[in-house]
Amino acid sequence: MSDFVYQPGEELDSALRRAGAYLQSAGIDSGFVDAQLIAAHLVSSELGEDVSRGRIQSMALTGTAVPAGFAELVSERGARVPLQHLTGQAYFRHLTLRVGPGVFTPRPETELLVDHVLDYMRFRSLENPVVVDLCTGSGAIAASVATEIPGSQVFAVELSEDACAWAALNLEPVGVQLVQGDATDALEHLVGEVDVVVTNPPYIPNGAVPKDPEVRDHDPHLALFGGSEDGMKIPSAIANRAYQLLKPGGFAIMEHAETQRELAASLFKNLGFTGVQSIDDLAGKPRHTAGRKPLG
Repeated sequence: MSDFVYQPGEELDSALRRAGAYLQSAGIDSGFVDAQLIAAHLVSSELGEDVSRGRIQSMALTGTAVPAGFAELVSERGARVPLQHLTGQAYFRHLTLRVGPGVFTPRPETELLVDHVLDYMRFRSLENPVVVDLCTGSGAIAASVATEIPGSQVFAVELSEDACAWAALNLEPVGVQLVQGDATDALEHLVGEVDVVVTNPPYIPNGAVPKDPEVRDHDPHLALFGGSEDGMKIPSAIANRAYQLLKPGGFAIMEHAETQRELAASLFKNLGFTGVQSIDDLAGKPRHTAGRKPLG
C-alpha cells in the first residue's frame, strides 16, 4: 500500500483519525490505538517526559500540531513493522521493556505465565527463592519475578547475542543475573538448587508459517521454531534441563502452542514431574504446562 501522507496544516485530531483508518486498511485491528501510541512516543521524545495515550487524546482536542516524524512511523507501521520496534518499548505487566530488532516481542498471554509462578511462590512462602528463566528473550519474565518477589534471586539464560543485548538493558537494573548460553545445559552450578524454572521456549513446528507479518518477518526465527515437525524438540530439551536444575519439590512451568497440550503433558510426566497440569490462557486455550519435581 502507499505511504501515509501528512497534509500541510493538518491538526493532530485529524491526522490521528486518518492514520487509524490507514492502519486498519493495512489489516491492523488496533490501528487507531497504534496511531495514538506512535504520537505519544514522538511527543514524549519532543518534551523529554513520558506522554500517555490518554494525554494524546486530550491534546488532540486542543488543536495540537502533528509531531515531526508521525507520517513516516505510521507508514512503517502500515508496512507491518511491529509497533514496539518503532517505539523501542513493550509493555509487560507493570514494566516498560526495551525491545527492538533481534529480540522476541513479549506477548500478553505470557503475563499469565508469570501469575502462576508468583502464585506458587507466595503460596509456598518461599524465602529468597532461586528462580531461573530459560530462553529469556527480552527478559520480561525474569524482570517481572525479580521486581514482584522481593528477595528472589533470579537467573536468566538466552542464546542469541542480539536478544542478550536487549535483555541486559532490562535485567541489569533489577538485579537479574543474565547468562548468554544454551538453555539446555546452562547454569551447571545450580543443578539441584533451583526453586522455580519458568520458560517460554521456541515451539512453532518447523515448516509452519506464522500468520501475522509482525511475527513472520520481524521476530527472530531462533525464538520461534521448536526444531522439529511437532515443534517439541527444543521444548523437550529445555524441560529436561529444568528438571535437572530443580531441587526436590521444585516447580516448573512452560509456555507452548495450544495444539501441544497433550505433547507437553506427556513430556513432563515422562521426565518424572508430578502433579502435572495443563493451564488455559484467558481465551480458554491450553497455553501452559506445569509440574513439580518429586520430593524423594
